[in-house]
Amino acid sequence: MSDTYGTYDPADRPGRKAATPQAQPTLTAEDGTELPAFDERSAEAFTGLLYLGSLTESFSWLGHDFVIRTLGVDEQLAVAQVTKQYEGTGGGEQLAYATAVVAMAIVTVDGEELPTPIGEDAKLAEWAHKRFGYVKSNWFQYTISEVFQRYLKLEDTAAQTVAAMGKAFGPTVSTPG
Repeated sequence: MSDTYGTYDPADRPGRKAATPQAQPTLTAEDGTELPAFDERSAEAFTGLLYLGSLTESFSWLGHDFVIRTLGVDEQLAVAQVTKQYEGTGGGEQLAYATAVVAMAIVTVDGEELPTPIGEDAKLAEWAHKRFGYVKSNWFQYTISEVFQRYLKLEDTAAQTVAAMGKAFGPTVSTPG
């Protein structure tokens, strides 16, 4: 398993090749667990906001290699759009949510990207629906559940890391003007 930086650059949508340098564990959680440090760019005033919370993980499961990443706000909102038709269906709503999150979080499976709409101007909603449909139609629930659990752990790691960064850097003084 390896944690690396993801990207939140709006021009670099998931599924496109992006440089992801290896994270160096330098932060410590309250329980003593080492947490991955974020890209040095995260310390810069404005640009840093683009990288906080952005992590990826590589793992193998049942003979397949997966790369997943944490989601940005646009992707999280796309999950809500994709799953809207399943609201109020009980277990269907939960399964749709997990499936949509997995579809959005997948970077590659066995080195291959999931289907995406053609063209640079493809809207995120189109992209999300296409990926959701692909995962829903082609993956079994066991695979979706495994990838979703890995995603939740990655999100938890990102949240712990951001909290540790806040403690490590301490409060900053804001100067007017």
